[in-house]
Amino acid sequence: MSIFRSIASLMLLCASCLEAVAAIAVLDTSSRNHESEKSGDWSRSVYSATYMCDIAGYDYIVTDSLDLALDQDMVLISNCISKFSFSPEEWSEISDWVGGGGVLLAPALRSVDSESSAIVDSLFGVVSAQSGVRGSGRRLINWNPDFFSIPELEYIDEENERATSIGDVKSFGLAAGSADVLARFDSGEAAVVRNLYGNGRAYLVQMAWRDVVQRNQLNRDLNASRQYNNGFEPSSDVWPLFLRSIYASTHELSVWKFTVPAGYTQLLVPTHDCDSRTAYDAMHFMSDYEQSLGMKGHYFLTVHYFSDKKNFGHSYLSDFYNDETIPLSAALLEAGHTVGSHSICHFPDFNKTDNVDVVGRDEYAFRATCEDGVSRGASTWAELVLSKQILEADLGNKVRSFRSGHLCVNKDMPMMLEEGDYAFHSCYTGGDLLSEFPFFGRMENKWEGELSDVLTMQLHISDVYNNKEGVPPLNDDSWDSHPAPDEWYAAMQKLRGNYASAILLVHPNREWKMTLQKRLVDMLDAAEVGLYNFEDYGDFWLDRLNADYSYSFENDSRTLTVVADTALMLRSRLTFAVEVNGAVPEKVVIADPDGEDVMEAELRQISGSRYLVIPVCYDYGKTEAVGTTEASSVGGQGIYDVSGRRVGSGDGAASLLDSLPKGRLHSQGQGFIQKNNELIPNTRFNIQNSTF
Repeated sequence: MSIFRSIASLMLLCASCLEAVAAIAVLDTSSRNHESEKSGDWSRSVYSATYMCDIAGYDYIVTDSLDLALDQDMVLISNCISKFSFSPEEWSEISDWVGGGGVLLAPALRSVDSESSAIVDSLFGVVSAQSGVRGSGRRLINWNPDFFSIPELEYIDEENERATSIGDVKSFGLAAGSADVLARFDSGEAAVVRNLYGNGRAYLVQMAWRDVVQRNQLNRDLNASRQYNNGFEPSSDVWPLFLRSIYASTHELSVWKFTVPAGYTQLLVPTHDCDSRTAYDAMHFMSDYEQSLGMKGHYFLTVHYFSDKKNFGHSYLSDFYNDETIPLSAALLEAGHTVGSHSICHFPDFNKTDNVDVVGRDEYAFRATCEDGVSRGASTWAELVLSKQILEADLGNKVRSFRSGHLCVNKDMPMMLEEGDYAFHSCYTGGDLLSEFPFFGRMENKWEGELSDVLTMQLHISDVYNNKEGVPPLNDDSWDSHPAPDEWYAAMQKLRGNYASAILLVHPNREWKMTLQKRLVDMLDAAEVGLYNFEDYGDFWLDRLNADYSYSFENDSRTLTVVADTALMLRSRLTFAVEVNGAVPEKVVIADPDGEDVMEAELRQISGSRYLVIPVCYDYGKTEAVGTTEASSVGGQGIYDVSGRRVGSGDGAASLLDSLPKGRLHSQGQGFIQKNNELIPNTRFNIQNSTF
């Protein structure tokens, strides 16, 4: 049934003993369905299906050929099923393929022709499909507790996953026959079914992928979002995680690109919006704290360089970006942190701006202002591109990231982000988009817009509590007893269950803001949760999304070989997850596609049947301690985990070893290394780049 992909490094293993692995096929049925939307990246349906595969982390192909699709182990149909999708002969071929061991996942069954209905009903184990309408009263998909223990629902274990929000989008009720009803709409009809058919399985989800993936990414959900900030809203993520679980549960061994770098199971990514004079004056507290951890924080700087009072006669913002605060900004870079743009004017109604004038710095100072919440003279070009030019000219660094004031987004932003040569933006919350993982948006935020090259990185938790019911505002009077750190930690625990990291926003305008962040950091499991720089995390995702790989497993020697770009892996700290339903590999090798570079790797168990493939050259379990013997950027002696966090200090190797989570190191400087119980003094080291 399957086409076995060649492995470039077969010389490492006996080719005759290899058990090769086939890809998931995304079957593009746009043309078959006579749909008007373009195929490929412009297809909202195909895009949504491929994004599910990207987050699931499994290798996949996209094809409109049924024959090629059925050469793979699993088929994901892109578009809803209609009477035009397949002929009766093709339905019979699909049925035979599933019966022979294939795995099929399809979106909504809308209709089939009369000649195919018996085959389709038998394949999916259903009686009939009902027409999809908006306003049908179906707003939630409630997963069936009778099936919570099956592996396909492993990730659906939190309240907001078990009641998946869909809002008022079109959905298609279903009457199930012999199929297992894994979930029902809140109106009672079957929403997700599984049919064990012959030696294979057929899954049916009575929703269009575009309505549960791309619609939410465009922020066009129809009242589906339940919590904007400081919560857990995974309703889009349920579907790629469901896909991952289906594939893993139907294979004895499978390998997918892990969603967290460096061997961790989650990251905390602190970011800071500096949008007032008090923030510039107090941000050194946060900078010093993060520097003491040996980590690089990320600071989004608002460059309001003129006074609204002086130029327009009313108070909006002062000229807090000036000769006094520019050196404070430069000090952030000197401390090893990174900076991005947080606009010029921080407009509260920036979502309504419809102007992209290219305007000079002097002219903009006498044009752009805001009064009573209404801006005038605003230019999206200036807020994104001019702000970047100002920062780069004043600080001499490359600005790669943008966050808008008040997280306001307008239709011209995607184009201006590319115009400004940004790599990342963080202008949405995960709760707003019902998704926690990064993605590439679309031009003009339109369904049919071209995909942007700028990565969208949602923030998840923050110090913004102005309007949350039942929780007091976070201010000088309430902060010490405020539940913010506990809420942040609770949200992170839920995210971690999906191997999703958390981007944190803390405005560094008070010293106690640093204390709140420290309280959160102190709660985290240092062995599992790393502290990471925002742009480093973005680079990891860019590399992960671009990383091609293949794998094979030799039964006799129980050796797993992963073929991937080793240079990319070292650069991004990419790791792979291994799902095992049979023999656990005893040896793991990572080989470059040209077969020249080979890295030994180790397996680290992170759940009952799931392991991480961690290259030995990442120094996990090999280097036990690092201590600086001279003043460095963090000062004095210290030991650091792989994300840069300072985890201990002391005058000798013994005290360092006592306080160290074994094998989690990352630092640079002149000092000593304790490796394999041998003290190596006066060694120049840079563990982050795997060199000594």
